[in-house]
Amino acid sequence: MKKLLSIVFVLILAATLFVGCADKEEASTPEVSEVTEATEAPAETEAPAEPEYDVLEVQLIPSRDAAVLDAQRKPLQDLLEAELGMPVNVTVATDYNALIEAMASEQVQVGLLATTAYVLAADEGAAEAILKSLRYDVDDNGSKLLDQPLVSGYKSQLVVAKDSGIASVEDLAGKKIAISSFTSTSGFVWPANLLADHGLNPETDVEWLNAGGHDNAILAVYNGEADAAFTFKDARTLFEGEDFYDDLMENVVFVMNTTEIPNDTISVIPSMSDEMKQRVADAFMAIAASDEGLEIIRAIYSHEGYAPVTDAEYDQVREYLARQEEWSFE
Repeated sequence: MKKLLSIVFVLILAATLFVGCADKEEASTPEVSEVTEATEAPAETEAPAEPEYDVLEVQLIPSRDAAVLDAQRKPLQDLLEAELGMPVNVTVATDYNALIEAMASEQVQVGLLATTAYVLAADEGAAEAILKSLRYDVDDNGSKLLDQPLVSGYKSQLVVAKDSGIASVEDLAGKKIAISSFTSTSGFVWPANLLADHGLNPETDVEWLNAGGHDNAILAVYNGEADAAFTFKDARTLFEGEDFYDDLMENVVFVMNTTEIPNDTISVIPSMSDEMKQRVADAFMAIAASDEGLEIIRAIYSHEGYAPVTDAEYDQVREYLARQEEWSFE
């Protein structure tokens, strides 16, 4: 009997120890889901990058009548917004200097700067060219050379009233010459140096008329307000299709070209990030590649496309501007 009780006792003790160990193992081994919840770090979400500009300010140079440019301002703005995916505000500057000042103060981040205006702005540290414009060259009758490659330079032309008797640069002595502005490359910088090369003092031997746009300089000759005009070649075509000026080509006649001038630029403020500079360049290239965009940039500045550019391409402009410092046209 004692032997039987001893066996029963041993069996009971063994069962108790087994159950205890099992309970301990079960308690110390959490469910798989509990391990996952305890060790898995919460997913981190990156905050969206702050935009470089809330609104990208783009400004046009008034190289022709401001009302004409203003009509194309909004269509260009819409295309830039679509390409960049951000708000854009396109405006027309009151003059070349106003745009340079706006870029210097970074109130405007993108400027469509004419050649001399770009050099002045760049040398002040206010602008960096990211693209140069491309156009069709034109012959001496104002017809575009559509079968020729696009060019990255252009010429200034001397046009005169039909009965003015002016046939050469020397004949301009004592005459009134209409220009777009005193900072216009084709309207003044190249012509003033051309006069000096032919023995005329640009400050005293001629009278300059600041017409406020290449189209207005042409009209000054057409309307008898000036004897001659220097404009980009061929600004007379700005009046094609306008019934009021159907005889303009007959009465405002071509005399000669200057040497080649580097084309105008798409410029940005130097502090703009490299990524944003590339986005702006890509946007203008895409606009020029579309039928709708090409129509708009043609209407604004007769642009046919864009190409990469280097600052060194404008060194000849710097040389002419340095020479011009001896003259005063206040």
